[in-house]
Amino acid sequence: MGKFNTCVSSNINRNLNGNQVGALMSWAFNVGCGALQTSTLRSRMNAGEDLNTVASQELPRWNKAGGQVVQGLVRRRAAEVAFFKS
Repeated sequence: MGKFNTCVSSNINRNLNGNQVGALMSWAFNVGCGALQTSTLRSRMNAGEDLNTVASQELPRWNKAGGQVVQGLVRRRAAEVAFFKS
């Protein structure tokens, strides 16, 4: 998990609490660090937007595999948002 902690900390230039870091690490583990590096989520967070709003709007967008919505990913993203906001 150190790799994904480094990925989050080197790409998000905001003070995050432990749950926020954990949620983003879970997401980065699932989608890859490259996805985080080029994501709108990263851009919006680093631009100073409200962190909870960005997580609530951006994380659920990553719910597809092979171009199709996957219910397991819908649940995973909802759990990551809930953890981020807790």
